Amino acid sequence: MLVFILNHFYKKKSFLKLTVPIVFFWQCAYSQISYQNFPLSNQVLQRNEQNEAIVNVKGLITERNHSSITLRIFRDENTFYENTINISGISPFEFSPRIPAGKYNYSVRLYLDGKEVKSAIRVAAGDVFLIYGQSNALGYGGINEYQPARDPFLRYYVMYDFNNGTGEWLVPFESAQWPGTGLIALELERILSQQYNYPIGVVVAAVGGAPMKGLNDRNAQNPADPNNNYGKMIIQTKASGLKDQIRYLVFRHGESDGYYFGDSDAYPEQFKILYDYLNTDFPNLRKIYNLQANILTQANSSAGFLRDFQRRSKYLYPKISTLSTVGTIGYDGLHYNFNGYQQTAFELSRVIGREIYGNYESIEVYSPDIQRIFWEGNRLVLEFDAGMQMIYPQDSITNSAIRSMKDFIYVDGKNNVVQSGEAIGNKIYLTIANTSNPEFVSYLPDWFADNTFPFYNGVHIKNSRGMRAFSFDHVRIGGQAPETPTTPVPPANPEPPVEPPVTNNPESPGAPTTLDLTVSPHEEIMVKLTWNGNAQTKYHIQRSVSNSNNLTEIGTINGDIYYDTQVELNNRYYYRVVAETANGEQSNIKDVLLKCLDSILLKNITQLAYIGANTSITALISLNSTKQLTLEANKFIDLNPGFDAPQGSFFTARIGGCKND
Repeated sequence: MLVFILNHFYKKKSFLKLTVPIVFFWQCAYSQISYQNFPLSNQVLQRNEQNEAIVNVKGLITERNHSSITLRIFRDENTFYENTINISGISPFEFSPRIPAGKYNYSVRLYLDGKEVKSAIRVAAGDVFLIYGQSNALGYGGINEYQPARDPFLRYYVMYDFNNGTGEWLVPFESAQWPGTGLIALELERILSQQYNYPIGVVVAAVGGAPMKGLNDRNAQNPADPNNNYGKMIIQTKASGLKDQIRYLVFRHGESDGYYFGDSDAYPEQFKILYDYLNTDFPNLRKIYNLQANILTQANSSAGFLRDFQRRSKYLYPKISTLSTVGTIGYDGLHYNFNGYQQTAFELSRVIGREIYGNYESIEVYSPDIQRIFWEGNRLVLEFDAGMQMIYPQDSITNSAIRSMKDFIYVDGKNNVVQSGEAIGNKIYLTIANTSNPEFVSYLPDWFADNTFPFYNGVHIKNSRGMRAFSFDHVRIGGQAPETPTTPVPPANPEPPVEPPVTNNPESPGAPTTLDLTVSPHEEIMVKLTWNGNAQTKYHIQRSVSNSNNLTEIGTINGDIYYDTQVELNNRYYYRVVAETANGEQSNIKDVLLKCLDSILLKNITQLAYIGANTSITALISLNSTKQLTLEANKFIDLNPGFDAPQGSFFTARIGGCKND
């Protein structure tokens, strides 16, 4: 058994991987040194929560008769870091200094016996974004009229040879190859760098015209297969030196699959395949920005279903944030002109600014999303996110054709039902006719083309900052509004709202229902509870240990997801959820045995002194000074950037069995 112990003398943050058997994989060789890790010139390293980046230099001295190896880091030509390791014979070595993030250029230089043997210049610490999807993720419209900003802290990675894994980091305004990066990436990094004053790097792996099956075409035996699109993305991120640092992915897709109903119907399943692959291959992935596609011109009655899935993806997958592209200027039915791509980059930068950089200027930087639909008197109410100030558009005239919002709101599939609309706060009030007891509402057509215009150029529901509402498809009408409705203020990263329980009888919307509770172990050493709740109702979470009696309350929440972090391995937990409503709906009692998981992503300090996994543990935690913790996994343990065991803590990592399994 291999045991690695870090006690009170362990201070620095580092990257450590324990694996059995222990094998060094050397990526490139020189006569004296083989290197596993070394930064690249012009590379942007991903900063961590401490606003620092790890400069990992790792290798093997392959010749004898050497006495020392030294790493020096210069910041703007001044010595920032220097450390020497004394060696004898064939020796492995590793340096993991930290550099502050910001607009600084660092030079990294390695010396063997005082002689420089390898270097990288203009290394920076900031944020990196991976771009994936199809042609609109690239944005070539108007590329010839674009001039990159003359900012040396904007970087992009260009791939030269996928078979050999060769490429380099470049600065756009210094290079002639930047047009291949596309406008979305170039404009996004320009805006973010200028506003938040960090170096920004982009790795663009989008493929024009690729359907979802062409983007999730992962080879299980060789994920880095150069013969498919997914494999090329893996090769590119590895060659950039950032595969395991990637935190943020911008995904724009749906046009190919939105053309044909079979592909549209299968889209949720195919998206899940891609989502699971991304989480497997990018261990530090924190956020996926999933952009809802626009209205296409191909007759396809399932395209609205695809767009609605994109809208709901943030409720289905915890790492996703969404943005609507309907109503973006410069649209031609498939692509956009320069102004359209510039608008998307700007709107996306505001969401990223809120979620990554803490710029909480307004909740209205998000696209308004439907929360529920209900009756209030004789009017039908579309309720959007709390905090939105909605605007119902006036009619417009294009080529003598009147575009009226009421014609593009469909009640039970019919667009002759809405007579007029009015916006008050975060609600749209609709006067309707020509129907009785309607069940569903859809907003915006599945597809559009008519004799007046070849693509949709109609009006849109917006908020006061001009953000267009997500299109939605077949959302149920949920009955009468409560007598005293409450509007909770969402947090910075709001819990996913869920449409309320449905009743087909508007006269009696409050019939008791049983909450459908699901409990399951979560990869972050906690128990995840989900149920069919909604963001307007408070739910009480009850728990008992070892038996189903004497359940006690452990928390309350508005929403439909709760994470219980105060749990221990090898215990069986029983849960019940009770709604704070007049009818007091509640779930059946569900239980879960918290045994060793296959893989664990450890991002938060838990009360556990021992954590075991059947396969792997990835740790991003910073221990407190008195914490004692033992990690044990059968195959490997990753201590990634952000891990810290400060003075006073006692930490053990073992390769071996999981004793609680």
